[in-house]
Amino acid sequence: MLRGRAVVMAATMRAAALGCVAPRVPDAARARRGGHRARAPAHRTPWVDARAPRGFAAVPASAASPSLDDPNDETSGDVCGETAPTAPTAFAHPYVAQPSDYAGAGACVPAGDVASAARRRGGAGHVVLVDGMSVIFRSHYGWQSRGNPLLDSKGGDISVLYSVAHAVLAVLELDSVTHAAVCFDAKGKTFRHEMFADYKANRPPTPPEIKRAIPEVIEMLRNMDVPVLTLAGVEADDVIGTVANRAVGECGYRVSVVSPDKDFFQLLGPRLRQLRPNGRNFVDEHGVIVHRANDDEFSDYHEPNLCGKGLVPYTERDFRDEFGDLDPAQFVDVLAMVGDASDNVPGVEGVGPKTAPRLLKLYGNIEGCVANAKAPEGSDIKNKRVRENLASKKGAASAFLCRNLVKIRTRLNAPTLRAPALTFQGPGSLELKHRLISHTDRGAAVGEYLERGLELGSAADRWRDLCRKRGGGGREA
Repeated sequence: MLRGRAVVMAATMRAAALGCVAPRVPDAARARRGGHRARAPAHRTPWVDARAPRGFAAVPASAASPSLDDPNDETSGDVCGETAPTAPTAFAHPYVAQPSDYAGAGACVPAGDVASAARRRGGAGHVVLVDGMSVIFRSHYGWQSRGNPLLDSKGGDISVLYSVAHAVLAVLELDSVTHAAVCFDAKGKTFRHEMFADYKANRPPTPPEIKRAIPEVIEMLRNMDVPVLTLAGVEADDVIGTVANRAVGECGYRVSVVSPDKDFFQLLGPRLRQLRPNGRNFVDEHGVIVHRANDDEFSDYHEPNLCGKGLVPYTERDFRDEFGDLDPAQFVDVLAMVGDASDNVPGVEGVGPKTAPRLLKLYGNIEGCVANAKAPEGSDIKNKRVRENLASKKGAASAFLCRNLVKIRTRLNAPTLRAPALTFQGPGSLELKHRLISHTDRGAAVGEYLERGLELGSAADRWRDLCRKRGGGGREA
């Protein structure tokens, strides 16, 4: 524990002093001796786009502190890592509220999209992005708690395959869905490990059952012709954020992110919601399903998978009710100050889940909180411990470092996530009418694969029902 605190203190103090995250000293030393070139931070990879989103540059989720060289910050050095940013002269950046044309995932409504919400609701495209890693982990530990795994005829464990297949089918059964993809973490470390060496260091090793299940799940999804997305050097969250940003910002589509992870709260908007697999939802004290009123651009809350046992919608309206009418983009700063124990993100000492939203409601963002804590005429922050920690170099640097760790990147320019490699229309795209049950066999081959190849009879039956429902030819957008 002492070692962990020492590492956090060293990392944050270094960040405050240098204004960026420097390459590790041994690498630089070896480079000077001719061993190899010093490594640039991983977040300076060529696919990191420094452009700011249209009309939304000042919102905390996209307005990074120049003290830590955020890859989405226009004050950053070039993408090759040859120019380091200068240290900031002041922390204060004015907070600008969410614009009226905000759509979600750091993007605004596309220019020319002036249709009313009533006309858009239920129309255009609906992209569902599934956090594959969270579904696998949730499935594994769910079956482990039962103590009775599902085995095939050869004694192989197919519990996770069973759960993931049904989770994906539950998404495909939604009538409004026109596009879908399942996103996974790539092997190896990410740019966040370069920012903070102990990122996720507190997590136990991945169980061997999960390591074995991941490639099996990916193979199953590909055999089902479900698009699978992954990118080395970043996490699945960043892939989801980038695809979501393109879907709402370029195409004007609606996006649903399937994951229980609260980190996705920062992406919420009128055209982006989260579907959390948490069992039953929207029932009264007598267990009767309550159909919720909604003011977003989704019209499918009546569907069984969204109002019974299954996926729980979490919308911008839900977020504002829970966090005192903060903008969803401000949740990045909430996480940064509170920290995230599951990812070993330290946060600011003394700032808890109740204090952070209250401070952000008053001061807008981390910069405003730090500026108020350091105000020479006296701070309005009454809690002495919180005030002193935010005013200190260690506390401020930790907050900005943590914001860079918890912020989901939404503008990666990796070729595999951009056109023409990844498109939303036509053959080979994420569009379902060109995949899945558009085959001439009306989905028979996939049903046979699920039933005889994987021995997932119930998933095969569910697939065939889905094919019959859609008539074997997909759905027009």
